[in-house]
Amino acid sequence: MAASVTLLAVATAACGGGGGSGGSAASAPDGSGGSASSPPSSSATESSGDGASGASSAPPSARHSGTGQAAAASLRCTADQLGLSLSAPDAGAGNIRYDLRLVNNGAGACVLRGFPGVSLLAGDGATIGRPATREGGQLPAVTLARGGTADVTLHTLNKGIKGSSCWAAPSLLKIYPPGSKDAMTLRTSTPVVCGDTFTVTAVRPG
Repeated sequence: MAASVTLLAVATAACGGGGGSGGSAASAPDGSGGSASSPPSSSATESSGDGASGASSAPPSARHSGTGQAAAASLRCTADQLGLSLSAPDAGAGNIRYDLRLVNNGAGACVLRGFPGVSLLAGDGATIGRPATREGGQLPAVTLARGGTADVTLHTLNKGIKGSSCWAAPSLLKIYPPGSKDAMTLRTSTPVVCGDTFTVTAVRPG
């Protein structure tokens, strides 16, 4: 009987020890329990996810567009590398047209696309009339090798076709190549604009 009581006491002590261990884990402090219940890697996973999302949020075309624009701008023909000449007038049906030619005098190829800005200047630099307005539509870009040319056409009217007034004859043409903020000048006494008509076309191959 004594042996049986001793065995029962040992078994009871063993059960009590197991229950104590389970109770200790369940009764951990709130901070410790909260930490244990959250996945250990959750914060690292979120940081990694945010980083990956930020790196891939912009499409490839958007990420490289700045480089493409910079490359295009670096190829644009600038005022300091271009030469100018103006053709004789081509008159017909009351219209007068002049071809204004731009020549690439630079060391390498460059690109022109769009409409130049063109104004007439008096000898003292004052603007005569108003700048040329655009005539016709946009045209494809023109790549000029060294020595290559591109043309635009200046258009006005014969005197009397549209009213009887004409602007004063210029001393200079002032030209801004397409996309440029720097101007060029060409000494000339033409065109004499009549009928308040003065237009310029987009650049085309010369």
